[in-house]
Amino acid sequence: MPESISVVIVAYNSGPPLARCLGALEPEGAQVVVVNNGDPAPELDAAAGAEVISPGANIGFAAGCNLGAARASGDVLVFLNPDTVVAPGALAELAHTLDDPTIGIAMPRLRLLDRPELLNSGGNVLHLTGLAWAGSYGRPADEIRELREVAYPTGAAMAIRAELFRELGGFTEELFMYQEDLELGWRAHLRGLRVVVTPQADVYHEYEYGRNVQKQYLLERNRLVFVLSAYSARLLAVLAPVLLAGELSMLALAAKEGWWRDKLAGWGWCARHARWLVGHRRETQRLRRVGDRELASLLTPVIDPAMIELPKRVGAANRLVAWYWSIARRAL
Repeated sequence: MPESISVVIVAYNSGPPLARCLGALEPEGAQVVVVNNGDPAPELDAAAGAEVISPGANIGFAAGCNLGAARASGDVLVFLNPDTVVAPGALAELAHTLDDPTIGIAMPRLRLLDRPELLNSGGNVLHLTGLAWAGSYGRPADEIRELREVAYPTGAAMAIRAELFRELGGFTEELFMYQEDLELGWRAHLRGLRVVVTPQADVYHEYEYGRNVQKQYLLERNRLVFVLSAYSARLLAVLAPVLLAGELSMLALAAKEGWWRDKLAGWGWCARHARWLVGHRRETQRLRRVGDRELASLLTPVIDPAMIELPKRVGAANRLVAWYWSIARRAL
């Protein structure tokens, strides 16, 4: 019997892209739940067949997804950004991929809407320091022809069994937005489950890096939350020199680019919420069924996101960190 599918979309003054997203979903026969964190809009009035939930405030992407998931009735949850377009049959392919009990989360080949032959993400990448980015950005989409295992999925388009989503605790609402997909993916890995890209499923994304004025603050704060709660004590000890060097480097970069206040604010938030962070770490580590040696393969010592220009000195740092990691990971 085919599993039922619920699509959850969190919108915030999304405009015409949301109408386009909903139009592409109409032939797919899935339940659609739209959580409107923004103002009332015509595209929501025209959302035929979709259930619209209005919290009355911008509660964030993570909380919005959780609210939509709580209202969803499907066996499989598909989370989509409002600026995506689902290709015909993609939802069914994602659900079919999840029939494999060893797979926890499946994402499609996420293509660039304006250059559909190229990837927005072929699975996301996780650095030792918790820095994370869209992998295979700008690469030909046809390079992914077989199921690919990845460090974590993109929240712009991903599928998970509803039961597992609840078991893993859903998205962490305190993050507000950014890195909630990373946390969920890591929790799936802690349970010994795979995160994969399904080549038979395509979703197109109107991608633009750096839309949110608070992005640097949220990315840095949430990166710290992830590292401090998701890494084991042993992994934190092994990576201590890399993590310290990473923090100093990010502070220097923030000072150079003028967002040093955002960087310091991230540290301040973690300090003020230390009690919550301890509890969040405890809840995350309770999910663990696999050891650090198995999880180490999900981490990369090389910083190489293709969507931004990197300073030349990053190359030398990559070589040094790769050398250190080749030795240090033996202690796991």
